[in-house]
Amino acid sequence: MSAVAEKKEKQYRMDIRLTQPQRLSYERAASLRGQSLTQWATAHLDESAKRDIDEATSTLLSPEAFDEFCEMLEAPLPEATQKLLERKAVWE
Repeated sequence: MSAVAEKKEKQYRMDIRLTQPQRLSYERAASLRGQSLTQWATAHLDESAKRDIDEATSTLLSPEAFDEFCEMLEAPLPEATQKLLERKAVWE
């Protein structure tokens, strides 16, 4: 990707307030990785955002719980549920 295309994609800024120890720590970590502070921070923000989104929107099951869940999905619906689904919708 060219420098012009990359700059065009990154048109938004985010300013955050830091303590001096935070800033020094982040700069040191970035330096040890051979990255700019922006590169280091965005990489960590990207990872954290993905993890937080995944944790909030995914459900992990053990193999046993997954098998039980699949069995429940394949089981016939309870009679009360079947009757409810057979009723004509009020908006029709």
